[in-house]
Amino acid sequence: MTVQIDLKPYENWQVRPVADPRRASPAQFMDGMHEILAAQGPMQALHLFQTYAKAGGLLKITAPVRSRFERVITEAAEAGSVIIEKENDSEVKDVSDPRAWIVRLKDQDRVKLRSLGSRGFSEIPMSELAAFVLELRCADEFLGREEIARIILSHYGLQKLTALVQRRLDRVMSEYF
Repeated sequence: MTVQIDLKPYENWQVRPVADPRRASPAQFMDGMHEILAAQGPMQALHLFQTYAKAGGLLKITAPVRSRFERVITEAAEAGSVIIEKENDSEVKDVSDPRAWIVRLKDQDRVKLRSLGSRGFSEIPMSELAAFVLELRCADEFLGREEIARIILSHYGLQKLTALVQRRLDRVMSEYF
């Protein structure tokens, strides 16, 4: 049996210049981050920060700039304009790492099944991977881990089951199933 799951295309934010993250006001930060989230959310907070920083002219996010991003997005969550869910991602030590924070606008679905797009495999939220695995299991409850991994690789257009892909899929299987 061939299992076919329809993934929505991953939409990229149309890059535009944004305020320099080293000097941006919270309102400027949220204006740019809201636009990015509207196109690409839900997404990892670190990916959100990197997307904004690149548009703001930075090639690398320093610790002070990362702290500014974290503070602004946390305040936005406290104000209710965004939602942050912390996931147990295989690539982080604990949920205080922004790679484990999945950020979305309050009116966005919690999970969207999407193609890989311009994301790296490590940037796919664990909840999105889990939803994909659930769709596969519902389509064929007898699929084993290797078959699920092979189907996921194929759907995302990946050639090899790398250590990163294996770790993330193992975590999804152990966390959610």
